[in-house]
Order: sequence, then structure tokens, then C-alpha cells
Amino acid sequence: MQKFTLALILSLFVIGSSQAQTSTANKKSAVFFGMGFGLGFPHGEFKTFNDEVAPGGAFSLYFQPDKKIPVLIGFDMAILGNGHRSQTETLTAEITAGGTVIDVLYFPLRAETSNLITKGNVNLRVQAPTNIFKPYIDGLVGFNHFGTTTSIYDESEEYYFSEEDNPLITSSSQNSSWAFSYGGALGLMVGINENFFIDLRFAYTLGSTAEYFVEDDIDQWDIEFSNTFVSEGDIDESDISIAAVPKESKTDMMVGTIGVSFKF
Repeated sequence: MQKFTLALILSLFVIGSSQAQTSTANKKSAVFFGMGFGLGFPHGEFKTFNDEVAPGGAFSLYFQPDKKIPVLIGFDMAILGNGHRSQTETLTAEITAGGTVIDVLYFPLRAETSNLITKGNVNLRVQAPTNIFKPYIDGLVGFNHFGTTTSIYDESEEYYFSEEDNPLITSSSQNSSWAFSYGGALGLMVGINENFFIDLRFAYTLGSTAEYFVEDDIDQWDIEFSNTFVSEGDIDESDISIAAVPKESKTDMMVGTIGVSFKF
């Protein structure tokens, strides 16, 4: 994954540099594509229930209709992890003949539970028309989505419930909740060349009420299966039982990102 990300960055850098030498200088408009690493910090009522920092990735796309006017429109999205747990379960099946147990089969499974926060915004940006240092301010309107998903994987050597090239058996959603958000951001792009920038950004958004689970919740979950399994296809999401009640509050957040931006 790291090699792929590095290759992508280098490729985009080469493309951007090439365009700078040819047609960028003649264009009246500009497009900025950015990506980077982000950290989410719950704030206010949200922090009361969730004091964990949420790491993740972010990307953005902005369009400047006229280079002479320092106003851009665009959108950004961040996907942040807010807790993860991996646990193993072993299911058993008895083989009987005439009421006598003659063999016992063991089916090892792995359960992966993840909390994800997805933040998306439509942005209006005012950006300084300078060359090397480009400070900017954003107005944001968008959403927060809180999702919790448990995926069950086949850990048996025989792959009783899955295919060898795809050990995923089934996936079940325990929560999916949306909230409206709005706010602002301050940032600074530092030019390495005409088309490649280091991008530092800090955003603060006010979020409406949503339901969510936190890392402490999933750390205490015990997954129960409500069926007896003997063959592939016997397990589906209705067989996964997790007794838990989500928390509910407003969802104010601060998100800091560091990344790169390419001008086309």
C-alpha cells in the first residue's frame, strides 16, 4: 500500500510538472487535487462520549474558474478510523451415528469490527494569489456519517464457508447514522514548484445529532452466532448477534490534515 501511494504521488507529480511546462501557463482556470493524512478530534458533547483521536486519510478537489479571482469551489472527504477490534471464534459440529458422537469438526473464524467516520463537505475557498505561500480560508457545508461493521472471515485450512482467494464469509452493519455539518477551515499551501504544494489544513465543523459506537464499546462486544453451521452459505448477517446500544450526541469535530496538492 505504501509503495502504491508513493508511486501515485510521483506519477501525479510528473504529470503536473509536464503540464506546467506546456499548457498550464496559458490556462485561465486551474484545478487543485489534494490528498493527505488526517486526524479527527471530537469536540464538545461529542468528546464527552468519545475521547479517541481518529486517524485516517483525506482528499480534495477544487476548481478556480479564473486565476485572476482568488475564489475556488470544490469538495473534500475524509475517512477516519474510530476503533477496531479483531477476535477469533471456533464453531464446532458433532458427527453422530446411532446417538454416538464419532467425530467433532472445528471451524475457526475471525471477526473484524470497525468504526468509521466519513466526513464530506462542499467548500467555498478564498486563496491568496501568491506564488510560494498560499494561505486560504474555507467555508464548509456537508455531512458526517458514522458506521460500524462486523466482517466474518474463514480461518480454516479447508475453507469450509468461503473460497480460498476470498476468506470473507459475510458482513453485517451494526450502525449507520448521518448528521448535517457546517463550519470553516484555515490552511496554507507551500509551493515546491509551480504545480506541486505541501498542504497544511485545520478544519472545525459543527455536527447535528447522530448515533455511533466508540472504541470502548466494540472492545467489550461478544459476537454470538444464532445458528449451527455445517456448510458454505449457512452463515449470513442475520446470524450475527451483538447486544449493544449506540451513543447519541451532537458531532462537532476538529480535523487536521497534512498532505500534498497538485495544480493542473
